Amino acid sequence: MGKKLNYFPIFFIFFILTMLESSYCQGIWRRPGCHKVGHTRKVSIPDCVEFHITTNACRGFCESWSIPSGMETLRVNPFQVITSVGQCCNIMETEDVDVKVMCLEGIRELTFKSAKTCSCYHCKKD
Repeated sequence: MGKKLNYFPIFFIFFILTMLESSYCQGIWRRPGCHKVGHTRKVSIPDCVEFHITTNACRGFCESWSIPSGMETLRVNPFQVITSVGQCCNIMETEDVDVKVMCLEGIRELTFKSAKTCSCYHCKKD
């Protein structure tokens, strides 16, 4: 009598490889954390030639959580029984991107900021 083949290991490996490839092909910003991503946009300045520029931005999502407030917090504000900590995706360092643009009055030199590093950091309220 013939030997039966077990196709489960082959199917399982194929499934795992397919899942890894699909998650790898997604935009990096869709993964947990704060990531540097390129962003191209069209810039229009009156009396100048329109141009495209690519700079970096930070994109992603960071952790936030809530915990019971400590005794010191409760002494200061007895109604704050929960303390929340929120982190947002922030530009930590920037670098300059210099461009020369042809305008009616001559060449203009412009500087655009571009994200150099990104990180999850406390959310600011200004």
